Amino acid sequence: MTSIAKTYTIRDVSQRFGLPASTLRYYEEVGLLKDIRRNGKHRLYEDKHLGRLGAIQCFKQTGMSISQIQEFFYHEDVTEDYEALVDLLAQQSAAIETQLQQLLENQRHITAKLAFYSAKKAARQQGLPDPCWDDFD
Repeated sequence: MTSIAKTYTIRDVSQRFGLPASTLRYYEEVGLLKDIRRNGKHRLYEDKHLGRLGAIQCFKQTGMSISQIQEFFYHEDVTEDYEALVDLLAQQSAAIETQLQQLLENQRHITAKLAFYSAKKAARQQGLPDPCWDDFD
């Protein structure tokens, strides 16, 4: 007995991933999403497409370009070049680590600014002299 795969409309997928339908069509056009069946002119996405979209969103959110994502899926789907896949993912992991360090430094700076301006606000409300930034930086 053959089981029928659950299918999703472009609207379903668009809502689930918070992506405009035009982005889904673009991903299909550039080869990131493949083998999408049709019912007349309507696209029918399957769970395998949802899994791939999850990976695409992860990659995009961490700064991978469309061409890097295409390269990843090319090696995953076509060449099965695991060395290339590992290299690409290692590079992205290193880039994420750099981003995280930058974000932590930015957070430290913003937290210091928040403390400074909170103290400045409190000082003004209490009629006290303004604090010095050097005490917060």
